[in-house]
Amino acid sequence: MTSPIETKYDFTSAAFWFFKCVGRNPGGAFSIALWQIIAYAVIVGALLVFGLPAIQSVLELVATTDDPDPAQVFAAAGTLAALSPVIVIVSILVALMAQGAWLRLMTRNEVAGGIPFRLGADEGRLFLVNLCLIGLVIAGYVAAIIFFGIVVAVTMGINSAADGAFWAALLNGFIWFAAVVGFTVAAVIICVRLAAGPALTVRQKGFRLFHSFAATKRIVGWLVLTYFVLLLIALVGSMVLSIVQQIAVMGGMMGAIAPYWGDLMAGAEPDPEQVREMITGLITSPAAIIALCVMLLAQVIFQIVFEGLWHGVGAYTAVRHDSGDGPFETDLAAPAESVGNAPSEG
Repeated sequence: MTSPIETKYDFTSAAFWFFKCVGRNPGGAFSIALWQIIAYAVIVGALLVFGLPAIQSVLELVATTDDPDPAQVFAAAGTLAALSPVIVIVSILVALMAQGAWLRLMTRNEVAGGIPFRLGADEGRLFLVNLCLIGLVIAGYVAAIIFFGIVVAVTMGINSAADGAFWAALLNGFIWFAAVVGFTVAAVIICVRLAAGPALTVRQKGFRLFHSFAATKRIVGWLVLTYFVLLLIALVGSMVLSIVQQIAVMGGMMGAIAPYWGDLMAGAEPDPEQVREMITGLITSPAAIIALCVMLLAQVIFQIVFEGLWHGVGAYTAVRHDSGDGPFETDLAAPAESVGNAPSEG
């Protein structure tokens, strides 16, 4: 039974809960975004510092050797290959800490002081929730293989029994249509019913993955519509982002190949050494580096906003659930811990 004080689902608040929380605590949101950008910049910087020499070594090997041995290529790129697992692990930790920081803001209006990223109990529980979600996705793929394998067997049996009759083809077509639509709808509903799990886990400070079923009760249709609208926003945003990135990349490339532009327009055939110098110039010139920075910055900002909107739906659902029959209640209009508590009245 729904609690009489449970708030009605607000589509606008759910879709733009991220912006609502940012407007409530702009300083905290800016701090999280800034440190997230810094963390990504450090990761990309490490890739450039260790990756560019490795790429240059590979290019030199290819330019000086007609048929390079794969072992020589791997040896030239050895530093980058050895560092890749470390970079992957660090990237996962940064993503986990960023998720925890944003969910604390959107569910508890809380931003840690100083560096807002933490690796504590919230992140540990989030890691378990994300691990369970990944496991469920894998189980879903296995279920899909088994389910559609059964559908294939059934349709082949019908086709064999009917000896290729026209009605059998119609029946098989209907079976496949019903199977694909039914499985897709079931998968979407399950995903939506679990959408509030991470946010509830952070808000209530406990493992709450399957409590999401209670939080999303009777609002599945609204949630599907909300996520669909966000996908449309992401589609339009990605198109705009792609245009910005292409302009930045083309501008950087034009500046980097300027010294070779005359030879290219004259139709001169460059030798391997010139090609190597051109590629090295492209990836090390200031114009190319600036273009890369602009492209990555635009990508990170878009990623932060879209992920905030996407996780904001689950955060809104968790807060809505707690304002009704949930056990945890917090006044999200109160100041965040990062800016201090409101003065008490004397």
